[in-house]
Amino acid sequence: MISMQKIGIIGAKGFLGSAICKKSKDFDFNIIEITRENYEKNKSENFDILINTATPSKKYWASKNPYDDFNQTVKLTADIAYNWNYKKLIQISSMSVNDSASKHPYALNKKAAEIITNYKTSMIIRLSNLYGVGLTKGPLYDLLSSQKIFVDIDSEYSFINTDFVAEWILNNLNKTGLVQLGAIDTISLREIANKMNLDVTWEGQLEQIYSKDIEEGMPSCKEIWKFINDFNIKK
Repeated sequence: MISMQKIGIIGAKGFLGSAICKKSKDFDFNIIEITRENYEKNKSENFDILINTATPSKKYWASKNPYDDFNQTVKLTADIAYNWNYKKLIQISSMSVNDSASKHPYALNKKAAEIITNYKTSMIIRLSNLYGVGLTKGPLYDLLSSQKIFVDIDSEYSFINTDFVAEWILNNLNKTGLVQLGAIDTISLREIANKMNLDVTWEGQLEQIYSKDIEEGMPSCKEIWKFINDFNIKK
């Protein structure tokens, strides 16, 4: 384990960023939590590692606001890669990029940001869909909240927990190149809806977000059921 490195977590209040910050308390790191409020202040600091968790994960929103998504994904990543002082950049991306034929703005912008990340030593992490404490958006959230979902009901994902991802990142800071994190199996929204007896309204295209090239030691999608049961209890 790498000890006492200065690590900046950009997007520290976000879904994954906050999970990494919380999990980092179990490690011997000098963690700097970077938010919109202190972003410019920290730009002049020197970091061993920067972890960029701040790019949007709102795929439906990106389809309606492609230029805004570009600014918040590509432009932000370019500012970090070119203007910040760091030895290594860890970029959080999406398995949506795996579909090379996709012209969806979300996938295109994530891919462009990945290319920029290679300006210096880097690790690019393509994630499948996340679940965990603090989930507030996405097809799973909409489904469990009895809201309309904007993808095909038969869409399937290799859902993975934010806490697992956060711990994996902190244990693998030495890795470089492209890695993919997701469950070893998949589950569809229809399966969840049927098991939980949910009434569903939906419209949109079929999504299949998973990869055959995931890292070793990934969990099963079956672990999502405890989260789903707890989510419904709290509603």
